Amino acid sequence: MRWIKYGLPLTFLLLAGCEEAAPPETPRQEVFVVTASEQPYQPGRTFTARLDSRSDVNITAQVSGKLTAVHFREGDNLEAGAPLFDIDPAPYQAALSKARAEHERARATLGEARSNLSRADKLVDKDYISASEYDTLKSRLQEAEAAEQSARAAVESAEVDLSYTHIKAPQAGRVGRSVASVGDVVSPGFGTLTTLVGGNDMQAVFQIPERLLTEAAMNEDGPDPSQMDVVLEMPGGGEYPYTGKIVYVSNRVDTNTGTVEVRAAIPNPRDILRLGMYVQAQVRMKESLQGLMIPQAALQVDQQGTYVFTVNDEHTVQRSNLQTGDRYGENVLVTSGLQAGTKVIVAGIQKVRPGNEVIASEFKPATEAHTGE
Repeated sequence: MRWIKYGLPLTFLLLAGCEEAAPPETPRQEVFVVTASEQPYQPGRTFTARLDSRSDVNITAQVSGKLTAVHFREGDNLEAGAPLFDIDPAPYQAALSKARAEHERARATLGEARSNLSRADKLVDKDYISASEYDTLKSRLQEAEAAEQSARAAVESAEVDLSYTHIKAPQAGRVGRSVASVGDVVSPGFGTLTTLVGGNDMQAVFQIPERLLTEAAMNEDGPDPSQMDVVLEMPGGGEYPYTGKIVYVSNRVDTNTGTVEVRAAIPNPRDILRLGMYVQAQVRMKESLQGLMIPQAALQVDQQGTYVFTVNDEHTVQRSNLQTGDRYGENVLVTSGLQAGTKVIVAGIQKVRPGNEVIASEFKPATEAHTGE
């Protein structure tokens, strides 16, 4: 029968199928690694800052009178001594003329008193006049001298008042809006006529937490302000092309905010900065330091803390627990837990666990890494 004829081969195949098949060998996963290396970096902190000027001047009237001229266009850059306003000088010119006339009268009176006393000096020795008369002439000379000095001072005062009718820029800078118009009567009590802001005396003003100030003071090896640069990030996101330096640290802590005021002088040769502008001020070391850096993308975090997966010389994955510092561009500073030269997994982390054997390939980013410089 046919089934008997083929029974032996079928039985052999059935028995062979019942044997347990050997599991296939698990292929090694490919991961991409970078080598941890020492790289230069500049430690720093970023604070929100407001721009101020050491040369923010309020222009006011020193005398009263009708405004007869405004010599500037609002918003112009002016040189020191440039004319700003004119106040009607006529009353002050008249006052000066009167003061000069009074001075001339006083000088004439003084001359007469000196002549009288000079003649009296010759007469008193010969007893032609009494000592009482001589004393009277001497007293009149002293009165005439005082009157002449007073009249001379009145002339000087009138000249000053007349000069105040021509208001000039006390410094170079950008002039603001004119509050007063031609025809307005102004006076010292009128208030600010306009403002003048010096363009190259800008300062970035920001607050630092008292904790940072205390830590810096307690650290004997910490940098002092002379070793720090201040770099501004403008509202549009670009970096300001000129570097500033710290010129002032307040001697007290604001009890409301727990912060200390710091001021940094910022060059402004191209008149880019404006009073009242808000920027980001990065305070950083002038000289670069060396530190162990790895990509931020390599970091993992769990209940035990921050860690990375590394690959040893046997191509085995290991876990390394780290202490990290600040971030610089796309890299992060490693302060402990890793040595230079270690291969750190950047891509393929989710596919492996400690103890796995892997194929480690060098990680090559598609674009240039951002260094933050």
